[in-house]
Amino acid sequence: MLNHWIHQLNQHFMVNHNTLPKHLSFDEFSSVKSVHHKMSFIYMDASNGNVLDILPNRRLSFLKSYFLRFPLYVREQVETVCIDMYEPYIHLIHSSFPNAKIITDRFHIVQHINRSLNAVRIHVMKHNPKYYARLKRYWKLILKDASSLDNHHYRKFTSYKYLMTEAQVIDDLLRLSQEFETTYWLCQHLKQAIKHKNISLLSDLINQSNPYVADSMQRVLKTFKKQESYIINALTYPYSNGRLEGTNNLIKVIKRIAFGYRDFYNFRSRILLISNTMVHLEIKNHHHISMTMVLTLNMSDYLTNTRL
Repeated sequence: MLNHWIHQLNQHFMVNHNTLPKHLSFDEFSSVKSVHHKMSFIYMDASNGNVLDILPNRRLSFLKSYFLRFPLYVREQVETVCIDMYEPYIHLIHSSFPNAKIITDRFHIVQHINRSLNAVRIHVMKHNPKYYARLKRYWKLILKDASSLDNHHYRKFTSYKYLMTEAQVIDDLLRLSQEFETTYWLCQHLKQAIKHKNISLLSDLINQSNPYVADSMQRVLKTFKKQESYIINALTYPYSNGRLEGTNNLIKVIKRIAFGYRDFYNFRSRILLISNTMVHLEIKNHHHISMTMVLTLNMSDYLTNTRL
């Protein structure tokens, strides 16, 4: 019975092509096997977190044809679109939303910075066998905000003979390579500029010459230069993909509890039903008595007690 209801929900989740919110968030998630490249596209209202639609394809041509169904005057009303650094989304926004400002999600900016620093740490780790265990063990300490490192309390750290502070451990590891040290402090300054929304400092750090910075960080800076205006928008506007990332985590829970899906549209209906929590249904019972009801779902109970 539940499978039948879920299947019938497709007709209730129809998209209104005569309206769009002023602020949008775009992202993708791992979908069912039948979907192209196994990735589906999801977008929501960035202001209130309502999922607007889920599409079986994230290719640029497919997304363009989808959003061009909305009249131009509707698309012109969109003011901002928050995305990760996926290049096709940028082309999509330029072609489909002429007045929209592109916002690079702050989480993905910091993620790029941390990944580049991790790549340098692994490189140093492979070339310094004596410090291999220390660099591997204290990777979280390396990514930690330098201003939050404990510089007063001495304690025992594995692989060190003497009592040390967190700051002393970091100082010891950074001595292994000038490239590692330079990259570390550049990453720290970038994250501080983002944290405190210091646009001028961030712009200076992105555009200044850094000859001693690792290649992985140089590539990140090149990307940041290319998307500098979108990154600055992330510090100017209050919108982010935080709610959308939370919905993506919910989708993973739905897939795990349901032991996977074959049909994309049943999967889509389940996601929209749970993420938006309320939908009007018209259901016929076994005696063919028609009734209209409002199905209000408790998300945790629904996920725990029902499986498809």
